[in-house]
Amino acid sequence: MITFLAQNPTLEATKLLALSPEPAVTRDLLSQLQQRYQPDQLYLTQSVAQFFEATHPLANKGAAVQFVAEELLGLTAAEVMAIGDNFNDAAMLQYAGCAVAMGDAPPAVQAMAHWTAPSVEADGVAAAIEKFLL
Repeated sequence: MITFLAQNPTLEATKLLALSPEPAVTRDLLSQLQQRYQPDQLYLTQSVAQFFEATHPLANKGAAVQFVAEELLGLTAAEVMAIGDNFNDAAMLQYAGCAVAMGDAPPAVQAMAHWTAPSVEADGVAAAIEKFLL
């Protein structure tokens, strides 16, 4: 299915999701496929440790936020704040002028951010809005 998705970029199906109760299985699958496919062929990511996701290379949160910001709202990246909590948020955090990671995000995701908010349970999104927008 992965090869089919990579070879048919105009296919209407936009996502393949694989689940495993063992995080090592999805991590290994991601690693193997990243060696086989280039980022311009497939967007490969994990949203949580048990999920592996493969999509069209332009079907990611970064491209979506960029489209909404620039095409619909007339904003620049510098005027955008994005808040994310996992690897599937990486492109969005890289695009935004103000990148915020949640406190319970993996350390590598937190390293992409300009600021780390408290955890979801501690109302981290509200803290980020208060800090940067109010």
